[in-house]
Amino acid sequence: MANKVLDSKKVFVYSTVHVWNDTRIYYKEIETLLQAGYQVEQMAVETAQQPELRANLTQHIFKKGSRLKRFARWLRIYRAIRQSDAEYYHFHDPELLLLLPILRKKKGTFIYDMHENFPKALETKAWIPAILRKPLAKVIKWIERKCLKYCDQVIFAESSYKKDYPYITQTTEDILNYPTYQPSFSSIKDTAQTLLYVGGIEENRGLWIMLDVLKSLRQSGYEYLKLKLIGPIFDADNEKIDIFAKEHGLISHIERLGRIPNSEISSHMATATVGLCLLKPIPNYMESMATKMFEYMSAELPMVVSNFPMWSKLMQETRSGYSVDPLNRAEITDAIDGLLRSEVLQQKMGANGRLYYEKTYNWTKEGEKLLALYEAANCEVLNESSVYQSTL
Repeated sequence: MANKVLDSKKVFVYSTVHVWNDTRIYYKEIETLLQAGYQVEQMAVETAQQPELRANLTQHIFKKGSRLKRFARWLRIYRAIRQSDAEYYHFHDPELLLLLPILRKKKGTFIYDMHENFPKALETKAWIPAILRKPLAKVIKWIERKCLKYCDQVIFAESSYKKDYPYITQTTEDILNYPTYQPSFSSIKDTAQTLLYVGGIEENRGLWIMLDVLKSLRQSGYEYLKLKLIGPIFDADNEKIDIFAKEHGLISHIERLGRIPNSEISSHMATATVGLCLLKPIPNYMESMATKMFEYMSAELPMVVSNFPMWSKLMQETRSGYSVDPLNRAEITDAIDGLLRSEVLQQKMGANGRLYYEKTYNWTKEGEKLLALYEAANCEVLNESSVYQSTL
């Protein structure tokens, strides 16, 4: 593989799984790089939203398809990287670690952005037969360890991940998934009281818990209460929601918006009454901080969340909501009921959340860490070049 003279202000960002406008990849990391003067080339998956034409940004979009189609995407990525003159190759999927042994024939800095603890996550994936999950996780963990040694840098999206990767000797950095900074703005709440959830929507993320709680609250007298769901839903789950809504008279009380542009989400949060994050107690969830909690804080939206240790600590620190047992419907219903009955409590918790969001839990500092990581990598490249030239 021939090596070109690489451009230290050029970044190649690639994913075979994530959509081009993924919040972390596009609105946080790529936006930060563009504002810092980097030229960015991106390969990612299509969405209904068309890519944006922007200076210093080139995008190559994959058509959606089955998991088997990803192998064809690997080949496209390999060819594109081979021809690229970028110094930095920033990727986001564990499966792309498999390309590193051959890609390392090319000069450049390869950065793996770890969005989740993949081996641990495999132990709860519904599409994998239960009997195969743990054995498969062990195999993947072994392969991951072999491939990670080819990375130059590793980014952890959660601080908790690093305890499972003590063998990594390369530069690492925790770049947490806090929301981008948004100024506070006043808004009028919906006439109907609204429970809001933003994120992937499925059973382990609390879908049926939220629906059952909505049913209970409606039966207790909340005539105009509605549940607003923002995020992707599997077709099979959509069909089940339709059946549930018809059986319990909730058709007009459940609003499904699907995946919407990032710029539109804040207005829905600002007009909602209570934010929900009732994920089930799965190990991979319990050791991660759900980004939506910080997004609720940014919108001054009080919340009710699962009582995982880190989440409960956050609620105690910020006094921005309640943490509850996600498997206890009565406890969840009581917590939400308490917030719905008190506008004073809603405003107080919402203001507390906004205060901590502005002070700590926003992307500004994380973006600075990202740029520092790139600058440190560039210094290493320059030092290696100097050493090479001094030996001539």
